Parts: sequence; C-alpha cells; structure tokens
Amino acid sequence: MSKLTPYQQFEQHIKNAKKILITAHRYPDIDAIGSCLALADAIKSDKTIKVWIPKNNTKDWDCFPKSDLVEKEFPSSFKFDTCIVCDCSNLERVENYEHIQNTTHDYTTINIDHHSDNNYFGDINIVETISSVGELLYHLFTKLKIPISSSMATCLYAAISFDTGRFAYSNVTEKTLETASKLVKIGANPYLITQAMEENKSEKDFQLIKIAIDNLIINKHASFAYTTIPKKSPKGSVKIIDLIRQLKDIDLLIVFQELQSKLVKVNLRSKSQVNVSKLAQQFGGGGHDRAAGILFNKDLETCQAELIQYIQSR
Repeated sequence: MSKLTPYQQFEQHIKNAKKILITAHRYPDIDAIGSCLALADAIKSDKTIKVWIPKNNTKDWDCFPKSDLVEKEFPSSFKFDTCIVCDCSNLERVENYEHIQNTTHDYTTINIDHHSDNNYFGDINIVETISSVGELLYHLFTKLKIPISSSMATCLYAAISFDTGRFAYSNVTEKTLETASKLVKIGANPYLITQAMEENKSEKDFQLIKIAIDNLIINKHASFAYTTIPKKSPKGSVKIIDLIRQLKDIDLLIVFQELQSKLVKVNLRSKSQVNVSKLAQQFGGGGHDRAAGILFNKDLETCQAELIQYIQSR
C-alpha cells in the first residue's frame, strides 16, 4: 500500500473532522491571518471552526473579509478534534500555546508552514519551501479541488503580497506570480488590497517612523544597521523593518522593539549575505534565510549588546 502524501493525509483527515481550531504564530502578520481565514472558509462545510489568535488587533487587517471571525480568548470549552497551526516553525511560537498542550481530549495537529527551520511538530505536516503559507494553501486547495471563493482569493493574495514585499523579495518565483494572477482572476483586487495594507497609516505610525529614524545606527564597515523602538513609543501598525531595509549598501537590518522592561522583540532582515534564520537560532529565535525574529526575555540594553557583539564577532 502506497504511503499517503501530506496533502492526501490532510484531505482524508478533514473529511471526518467536526470541530477545528485554527491558529498561527504570536504577533501575527498578514500571511498568518490571511491563511487562517482562507483555510477556515475552505473547510467550513458541516464543521465548527474557530480561529484563535491571542492579543490580535483586527483594525490592522482591513484588507481581509471576515476578520471579525478571529477570537482573542482561547475557547476552553471547545472540544476540538483538530488543531491546525499556520505559519509556525514550532508550536512554541503560538502565543499561549500551553492552552493547546494542556488540552485533555484527543485531537490531531496539522502543521502548515513554509519556514526552513520547521521542526515538523504536527501529526500531519504540510511544510514546503515557498513564498508564503498563502501560496502553499492555494496549491493545496487546487490539488484537492477545494473551490476558492472571492473572499478566499482576497485573503490568499494579501498573504502572498505581504510575505513577498509586494512581490519584490527573492522568494518570488514564476509560480508565485502565476498564483497571484489566478487569484486576481477569481476575485482578488490588487489595488484595494494594497490600499488597505499600505495606505492606512495613522499619525501614530508617522510618529513611530520618526522615532525609528532618530534611533537608527548604521555600521557601514560591517554592513548592518539597527534601530530601537522604546517601550514608551506610540503603538503603530507600520512595519519599521520594511522601512529601514531600503538602506543602500546595507545587508543586515535589525529592529529592537521593547515590549516590556524585560521583553524585547527583534526583527531581522537580510538582503543577500547573512542567513538570519541561523543567526536568530543562536538566541532561541528562527524564521527564514532572509527574514527572522527573536524574542528576548532580557532588558533592551543587554539583548542589544549580546546580539550586536555576536554579529561583529562572526
């Protein structure tokens, strides 16, 4: 008997699933949310679906239809038989993942991801080297002949557009562009999606940009630059890392964001030389070769000193 492919395993399991919990990584981006919403729409027939994203901020996701379906609180009374985790290299990247681990009833975990450092934590693992989970799901739905609605196409297009930097990053392939074209044919509107994603910046966003520019440190000799977002900064939705990566002749870009007195989120980007996934792994983080992150449980000055010292010693 031939072994089932991950797609076939997914298809076989979902047919019999009744109660499904869908979640993604902490500090979810547009690829994570768009993928969760598209997946929920794809498999909702005769099933109960809950999309759980702790500490979510749906006002930043105007590009998505049905974003109000996302729940902030863990549905503790929901006895799910299936947990689908999107865009996570390991379960620990899910905010409050202990709620899932501490569940006493039996369930199957499905891991859908595109990170190179994925540890295959699922009972079913759909992990591919591809631009985004949005693109992966398009291929999954197409292969399994799952109809893609206009709202699903919008979610998938937004997911792909976000994780490819509006189709500008090195993870874009011919298939990525073909997929985007097919999603537009189905009903995704690139102009409206990009407008919702990009042309929605608030006054606080521009205050945050000013802080990032004022705090920018550039090391031309070592070809890296970093900026700091202190805890007292305005709460904006703008991606500072996307702003500073526009620096010419700088390969490694870093944003240190102080969340609490001893909790710092670090975003890392590389244009060509540095494998930031491997860099992040040295400090308990992870991600892609060109985009990764770290969460430090230390004060801002300590984590900056440790990371910068490590970069300069390589």
